[in-house]
Amino acid sequence: MKKRSIILLFFLSCCQYYLAQTNLVGKSFRAVIGSVCEETTKPDPCAGYMIYLVLDFQKNHVNITEKNVRSCKEFIKYQINATWKLNSNGEIIFSYSSPPSKESFLHGFRLQQKGNTLLGYRKDWQDEMIEYTFEKVQ
Repeated sequence: MKKRSIILLFFLSCCQYYLAQTNLVGKSFRAVIGSVCEETTKPDPCAGYMIYLVLDFQKNHVNITEKNVRSCKEFIKYQINATWKLNSNGEIIFSYSSPPSKESFLHGFRLQQKGNTLLGYRKDWQDEMIEYTFEKVQ
């Protein structure tokens, strides 16, 4: 009986891990990771922008895009393709063909799945840990 219980618990934990990983495949998520305000002498609706990190999960890889969005246009700062895997703690591990530069937002960035929520973590310039909540892109 004890052996069956252990096998059942192991099977359930494996199923939960598998379902969590397949739950991300084919979905896109985004988070606001910053904003820039611009002072202008005349009113300019195009001044300033929001900075987004967009994650597009596929079966074996994820497309990571950082883009600046103004009210009048979008600008892609960079786009990186990486492989990914979800470990048993819900942490999503990215593997890059070459490591992100120290100036890149991805340097020191980590991603965690907690239930149905996707959270990103990164230290800011004052060495404070900042949490970013990703929302599903429709």
